[in-house]
This record gives sequence, structure tokens and C-alpha cells, in this order.
Amino acid sequence: MWVLLYLLNFAFALLSAVPFSGFLSKSIGHSLANLNMLNSFDYTFISDLVREYESGLSVIMNLSVGIILLFFIFSIFWMGGILSILKNKENNYSFRQFWQGSTVYFWKLTRLTFYFSCFQIIIFGFFAFLFLRQGISPFEIKSEISIIKSIAILLPIYISFAIIIFMIQDYAKIHIVHDNRKLIFQSIKNAFQFVLKNFGKCFGLYLFNLVTFAAFFGIYWSLSNSFKSDSSPTIALLFIIGQSFIFSRIAVKILNLGSAMELYHTES
Repeated sequence: MWVLLYLLNFAFALLSAVPFSGFLSKSIGHSLANLNMLNSFDYTFISDLVREYESGLSVIMNLSVGIILLFFIFSIFWMGGILSILKNKENNYSFRQFWQGSTVYFWKLTRLTFYFSCFQIIIFGFFAFLFLRQGISPFEIKSEISIIKSIAILLPIYISFAIIIFMIQDYAKIHIVHDNRKLIFQSIKNAFQFVLKNFGKCFGLYLFNLVTFAAFFGIYWSLSNSFKSDSSPTIALLFIIGQSFIFSRIAVKILNLGSAMELYHTES
């Protein structure tokens, strides 16, 4: 399953990279500007490129937004297959079972994603309202210290609430594949009850998985910034590092869902 998910991610990466690569080859071709882009971020070059090829870039950006939206939809589709495989872990993995699970749970998981996205928007709006009530007009504030203090207080609280909502969403996915109900509201209710009943275990496990992802990201960031990608061997090395990070990200996602499902089976 890991290899299949990696190939699907790689296919979408190619789908988004090919149009942009074609645009760059037609716009700057084989000029020395390519080397400047590889060595470091050049704001002057980027601004000149945007000004000179604005119409072409707008088309590429619109296409990129469409590809991102398509990837988001397919990621929900694949989630059903992942959960189906994890639910029946005693059986051997089969390609047919993966796609069957993706099809069966797609609309339920789509509705679940919509509902929890609304929850996240409401929470963000609430904390944004609290922040704006402090008054951040540049003509009214005497010092940026008040803004920094507000961010230092509100941001950790907001992140904690957002993490808890994401965690409950994961357990709602697990309840959906186990409850097998037409409506998902009962599964969401069961997920809330399960997390509240086992909050310490659920939150600790979720934080552990987040720390694991942060560790992989830190390793990737350190390795990718330890050398300049200004030659074919270093570009190839950077590509390998990037693909390794994608593979590790998929592994952490499966670890997160698999460990949460194991906790669900243990406590239920």
C-alpha cells in the first residue's frame, strides 16, 4: 500500500510540474537565470519574470489550483482505501480491496471533511475575532509589543484546539468504517465520546505521531539545506531526499491512522 500511495503522489507531482517546466523552458530557456534560481532565491529575477510573462503565469497558477483541488479530492478517495486495509489487517493486502474501500467510503469521508473544515473555520474565525478586538490598526497602536503578546497567548491555544479537532476527525473516520451507517452524524458523535473518554491516550498518541513527522521534516530540512543544488549530481541527490521525505510522510500518515485504529480496538 505504501508503494501505491507513493506512486499516486508522484503522479500528481508530475502532473503539476510538467506544465510549469514547459513554461520555464519557453520563457527563460537555457539561460543562466536557471543557475541563479538553483543557487538561491532571487526576488529581482522573480519579479521580472512575473512582469514579463504575467499572462502565461496566470494560466499556470490557475492550472495549479485545479490540480491541488483534484489532489485534495483524490486524497479523500484514497483515505477510504487506507482505512479499509487497516480495518481488515488480518487479511492480506489486495489492490481490489483498496479501490473498493475507496469507492464505498468516498462520499461519507467527503461529507466528514466538509463538516470538520467548517469546524476549523469557525475556530479560526473565533480566535481571529479575539485577536482583532485587541486593536491592530497601525494608527492606533503605540507599540508592536501588544500584538506580539496577543499572538503569543492566542496562537498556542488556537493550535491546540485545531490539533484536537484534527484528532477527532481521524477517529470519526475510523468510526465511519466500523459503524457502517448511511448517515455519519452518529459516527461523529461516537468519535467525540471516544476521544473525551480516552483523551489522554488519544492526545498523547496524536502528539507522538506529530513529533515523528516533525523529526522527519527536520531531517529533510537539514539535508536539503546542507549543500547547493547547482549541478546534476546535487540536483539528483536533492530529488532523492525529497522523494524520501514524501515516502516518510506517507508512512507517518499510515502510522497515525493505524495506531489510532489499534487504540480504538483496544479501548472499545
